[in-house]
Amino acid sequence: MILDKEVALQRKLRIDPIEGSYNSYVVNEKYKRDWSGNIYLACVAAILVIAFFT
Repeated sequence: MILDKEVALQRKLRIDPIEGSYNSYVVNEKYKRDWSGNIYLACVAAILVIAFFT
């Protein structure tokens, strides 16, 4: 969450049956990474580096 904007996370679900049990499953969730914070941080770092060397 940057600047009070909520980002909806997209999830990938993988449902696997549990061996040795009847009608039981395990749910594995993989979150999609939110790159907006890292891109913002990289831009700020690049601006600081350019300002430092000029």
